[in-house]
Amino acid sequence: MTTAFEQERRAFDRLRLDCAQSAQQEYELAIQTLLEGYNTTIHENRFIAGGAVKVFTYALLRSVGIECTLYGDQAKAGDLLLPNGGKLSVKGSFVGVKDVRLLNQMGTGERKWDTATLLVVAGVGIVFGAPDMVGPSHLKTTGDALVLRSQGLQGLIDNPANLIEMDIAHKPPTEMIGFNHKASTAVARQILFEMHASALLKAFPFTP
Repeated sequence: MTTAFEQERRAFDRLRLDCAQSAQQEYELAIQTLLEGYNTTIHENRFIAGGAVKVFTYALLRSVGIECTLYGDQAKAGDLLLPNGGKLSVKGSFVGVKDVRLLNQMGTGERKWDTATLLVVAGVGIVFGAPDMVGPSHLKTTGDALVLRSQGLQGLIDNPANLIEMDIAHKPPTEMIGFNHKASTAVARQILFEMHASALLKAFPFTP
């Protein structure tokens, strides 16, 4: 499947062809460990998990010699900056082949998907997708997001050239929430612990 996003495509192809088994296994384990600790059923954990997966993916690309920079916190589009202005976004779907939220649409005005994307899909692997690789019917706008429909995602997966097969973990079931961290609580507790803030730590309903 051809795309006008040639530089981003070359980066994905290099990763697909050159990724070492050891690096892939570490990537799979890192995501599994992340989801076991920060279940994305807890809404605020989705931001933490999403950010961590971007860092893991950055490291995976660097492991095959791809020059890239984490810059999503400084730009409206894309998470990884490639040489010569190339951009890659990283999105996770840890429930398998379902609709994927590509863009948040806060406020007025329509936002368009204009960035090649690495879709990290549970039970599938890393999938390459770009705006010119799916039809308009595979995108939908909700009240606050632009979404890639599951049919569009499956269409990308069905082409082996778009897929790096991996054992990407699914998020734990909802009933396991009690065994997971809540991001804000974990961060707050860690800060208080490093401060030796004994009075505030005693107020926590659990042992730090």
